Amino acid sequence: MFFRLALFALVVQTYFFLPLIAADRPEDLPEWLGDFKKLDAKELENKREGSYFTGLPLFGSDPVSGSGLGVVANYFYNGDKSEPSFSYTPYEHMVSVAIYETNRSTKNYSVSWDAPYFLDSPYRIKTYLGHESNLHNLYFGVDQSSLNPLYYTDRNIDGGRSVRNANFSDFESANSFAKNKGVGREFLSTKRFNEYQFETTNGQISVDKTIFQVFRIWSGVEFSKNIVRTYDGTWTNTNDPITGLSVPSVETQTMVTRDAKAKEIIGSNGGYLNYIRAGIAYDTRDYEPDPDRGWLIEYNINKAETGIGSDYSYIRHFGQIKNFYQPFPKLFEEFVVAQRAALTKVEGNVPFFEYRYLYSIDGAFGGLGGLNTLRGYRQERFVGSVMGFYNVEFRMRVGSFSLFDQNFQLSVVPFYDLGRVWDQLRNVNTMGYKHASGLGLRLIWDQATVILMDYSRSKEDELFYIDIGHTF
Repeated sequence: MFFRLALFALVVQTYFFLPLIAADRPEDLPEWLGDFKKLDAKELENKREGSYFTGLPLFGSDPVSGSGLGVVANYFYNGDKSEPSFSYTPYEHMVSVAIYETNRSTKNYSVSWDAPYFLDSPYRIKTYLGHESNLHNLYFGVDQSSLNPLYYTDRNIDGGRSVRNANFSDFESANSFAKNKGVGREFLSTKRFNEYQFETTNGQISVDKTIFQVFRIWSGVEFSKNIVRTYDGTWTNTNDPITGLSVPSVETQTMVTRDAKAKEIIGSNGGYLNYIRAGIAYDTRDYEPDPDRGWLIEYNINKAETGIGSDYSYIRHFGQIKNFYQPFPKLFEEFVVAQRAALTKVEGNVPFFEYRYLYSIDGAFGGLGGLNTLRGYRQERFVGSVMGFYNVEFRMRVGSFSLFDQNFQLSVVPFYDLGRVWDQLRNVNTMGYKHASGLGLRLIWDQATVILMDYSRSKEDELFYIDIGHTF
């Protein structure tokens, strides 16, 4: 159903849009570049010429990864105002180098290059090389079982008072208590039962070509080495359920190990994952880093293949629709409604940690839960063979200012998210979705750098995020 709706929207948009793109075009504008991409007068006035840097401290806050600090240095080359493409592209080149670490030992190091309309051609090149490690990835099962509400017993005592539909803080608190197995026997811990450690080093490159001004066809490859470690048998400090005192305890068998032994999942030892990917998109967004209007309708496939050195072989289908529009352009041009709907299906020899890995023409992001999908739930709280989600944001620009020859714009952003997972595509329905809502702030720095702060609530959690870039 999703793909039929996407195709219908694509046909309708193309029917009405294509006759317009040939009209009133500047004579010096390249034939492959759509006039709808032109920046509005205010944005064009503030766009800088030539080269510049936006080096800034990289700070973030996520309940799974932790609170972190680092540094990101962005190099932009915008060209000259006399060039025809200057008014239509966010930049000609961007090189970004980032180093980031958190108080929960999450580490991210990366370097990337993005070149829209490379050498004044319809081609765009993106490259990425990075290393990431996280000691606290969450795992609550795969497919619809991951939707089960949180459950615990008071102070982690067998036979104690049971609580279902718990919030995450109470769930963590209960599991911070040791399981006392009797006099002379060691304390056991379930603190890390739903966690595992994950480390990956990966490199990727993609090339896309704009055709007929509104379509982008693209392909790419990615190579990665992935390491999975569990907490089985490791020592930690927990609280004695009787005295409340801190006691050393040994971690029990984790959920990843349990499901791997039951042959419900594969991939508990990590491995190499190498992809071939390709897709097509209909893209009429006016300014990609911070759009005011336009559509992105996309379908792509990601194929992991043993023939190019991958330890696993599977295929993922991904489709999404993004829309940005100004409902009152004459009265309030700084008010933008942003929406996204997405559906993905994966099948084959899939390692459990890859159910969460989604990829679009705009880049990679995680499964349901966390900043990029379902903000009121912990990162990648829900994963499965089929995942669907919807987001809407009301981006209201409330002010702008200049500081040290830098231009800033401030927006207030109420938002709403929903999503869920299914075992099979034929089970997709309108019931049982997880919901979250919240309020955010966006600080737009020199148009191309977005600093995000979001607070979100759900039945399970209250979460606060700080990051770079729009959610979508």
